[in-house]
Amino acid sequence: MNGAIINQNVEYGVFKKYYDGYYQFKMENNEIIVFEEVSPVVIRKFDLKSDRFKGKSFEITYSEYIEDDDEDFVFFKIEKLELA
Repeated sequence: MNGAIINQNVEYGVFKKYYDGYYQFKMENNEIIVFEEVSPVVIRKFDLKSDRFKGKSFEITYSEYIEDDDEDFVFFKIEKLELA
């Protein structure tokens, strides 16, 4: 996905599930965020496609991107992940 970064955040959240290429976390404010992309460093460190990390708390550093050709479309990428 191509896009321009509009925001970077660090929040805590609980990993809920992986499905169809998406990673779902429930954040401290009870908001559900679905991440479309994960950095290669995170993929090597955590196998989020398995059930091993379901229900685990993480400190999540993520970026919000806006799609270049559709300013209404925002997607999220996990840049860094640490067990909390």
